[in-house]
Amino acid sequence: MNKDKKAKDPRRNKIFAAAYDHLKRTQGVRTQEQLAGKMGVTPETVSRIIKARTDVTEDAITRLQTASGCIFNLQWLRGESDVMLAADVKKNDGPATEATLPQSPDMSSLINSIIAAKDDAIASLKRELASKDETISTKDALIKTLQQQVSDLRTQLAIQKGLLDGYPYPTGVAERDQRTAKQQ
Repeated sequence: MNKDKKAKDPRRNKIFAAAYDHLKRTQGVRTQEQLAGKMGVTPETVSRIIKARTDVTEDAITRLQTASGCIFNLQWLRGESDVMLAADVKKNDGPATEATLPQSPDMSSLINSIIAAKDDAIASLKRELASKDETISTKDALIKTLQQQVSDLRTQLAIQKGLLDGYPYPTGVAERDQRTAKQQ
């Protein structure tokens, strides 16, 4: 019996599928398996999302945005805008203010949220394994794997911050706060 259910908001699934199609056409992502690998999820997860058999979570949106190199308009991925690409977000005709300038992909916020999720997963895993009759080596191996993922994400965050240094517009809140702190 198929345990998959219909997605509650199939519009987000259609958006996810359109994003996948765009990545196939423009970024060389040829298969759902390749996309799943870039997102850090199973190919079955990507398939269920595209077929609208499971809901698109905020985590899936974050992972897709990160895997795509933040080319998509985050509001579009969430179903809040009709503009697909971040580069196509229209500027207001009035004088440019921080509120009207396009925002850079806030990679630090995306990666920090993934790091927080991994840290939560480590804590949850520790609690779960403590309640089960598992060997210490099994617990340590699983915890070490998650900790390595967090370390890799922190490295990725540092790389992305370096890439955003030349971005001509204001960056996300995390980067702006760090620049303000450096100036003081």
